[in-house]
Amino acid sequence: MKEKTRDCGSPGSEALIIMAGAGGSPAGCGCRWFGGGEEPLDRALVAGLMLDAALGTSPWPPDPQARSRRLKGMVQEALLTHLSGRISLDRFRGLIVTLDRSFSFYLPLISSLLPRPPEKPGGSETAAPGAKNAFADGRGVKGDRLEEALGRLQDILPRRPRSKLTGPKLLDFLSATGGAWFKLRDFQEHFAMDRKTAWEYVRKFLEAGLLIHNGGKAASVRYGLAEGFLKVRAGAVRRDAARALAGLPSPLASRVADRLIRSGGEPFWEEELRRVLPAGHFRAVLQQLTGPQGLLEAASAGEVGGRLVRLAPRWLQP
Repeated sequence: MKEKTRDCGSPGSEALIIMAGAGGSPAGCGCRWFGGGEEPLDRALVAGLMLDAALGTSPWPPDPQARSRRLKGMVQEALLTHLSGRISLDRFRGLIVTLDRSFSFYLPLISSLLPRPPEKPGGSETAAPGAKNAFADGRGVKGDRLEEALGRLQDILPRRPRSKLTGPKLLDFLSATGGAWFKLRDFQEHFAMDRKTAWEYVRKFLEAGLLIHNGGKAASVRYGLAEGFLKVRAGAVRRDAARALAGLPSPLASRVADRLIRSGGEPFWEEELRRVLPAGHFRAVLQQLTGPQGLLEAASAGEVGGRLVRLAPRWLQP
């Protein structure tokens, strides 16, 4: 493949860099490309898995190094999940080497797609009355009901006083999800346990009716709090968000639905949605959500992007 000669700052340059297959650098570009010894297909696979993880996961840790470690771990897990037993060990090792060599190159390009972490409460000096942090941990969860349910699960939880998993710790973790989907890996890392142990607990919580499964397969599997512990009708919100945003990339609907569920019906600024959406999709999503049959209603007057909105009452639990 011929060396590309396009300025990195021009439109489409990120896609050019990702798709390039040869060594060298574009004319006038200070970025460094890979040498030609790696298989272009391997690089495309690694980049694709990074992109899939970036678009399909939320929330991300606010610390850049933590985001980097988590993203790389997700790609390694996806490679293992999809390719284990289907390719030779040498071929698999080659893909891991490609990931190690190319990760730092693709990371800045993929990072622009990661949802920005929410600002700390109190960060705005001009917050209007009623503009509370609608996405604060636990706001979308019926805490008393969840705590009561956990009290009935003492036979499932470890009895050791210093156990990594206790009722209060589990309450904190589930409240922090706000009803949004989470991965087994999130549970595993939060409680610092091995994957098998994490799965055994999650399975028990599913059987006890504490959690639900999203119906996904392999790397697409997610878990969430059962709807009875949430302030909104999460299943209906997810279905209608998927229907309203059907013309947009599929991970966006799930990401937006999670955000709305976490709000618990509290008002929030329209601009808050920009933090969980890739650039260019904010206006289209907002139009769909605030239309005549949309999920949101205005809670205050103002310009588009500067209004308070909230889930319409029909989406709230009694």
